[in-house]
Amino acid sequence: MKIIVPMAGRGSRLRPHSLTVPKPMLPVAGAPIVAQLVNEIARVVAQPIEEVAFILGEPAYFGKEIERELIEVAKNLGAKATIYRQLEPLGTGHAVMCAADSLSGPIIVAYADTLIRTDLTLDPKVDGMIWVKKVAQPEAYGVVSLNDQQ
Repeated sequence: MKIIVPMAGRGSRLRPHSLTVPKPMLPVAGAPIVAQLVNEIARVVAQPIEEVAFILGEPAYFGKEIERELIEVAKNLGAKATIYRQLEPLGTGHAVMCAADSLSGPIIVAYADTLIRTDLTLDPKVDGMIWVKKVAQPEAYGVVSLNDQQ
């Protein structure tokens, strides 16, 4: 199992907290958000994580110290860390494609500023899954249309 973590954004809506620290690296409950995320995914999937691929933005904001911290996050799971760069802000789909060399086998793509505590399960018989949560104002987050097969 691989975890792909797009985290190239500047976190502008979280300023001033994200002026000097990328949003996914902000500590929550004693650990960076991104560390909490990958640890929770590893717990939920209950199978070994072989690689965690982090897609970072420009090196001036996501420097060597951030890379070292992310490598340690993956290492704590017994996984290999791979660092990719999205040097132009061309959206989340483009960010995932920046990790093209890691896009094989079972993968979970998880956005680095998302924290979850749940008992999600993976269905090994399907080609793809998306986990969503119903919210009062979806237009602030994105909209997923469901059909009768939900």
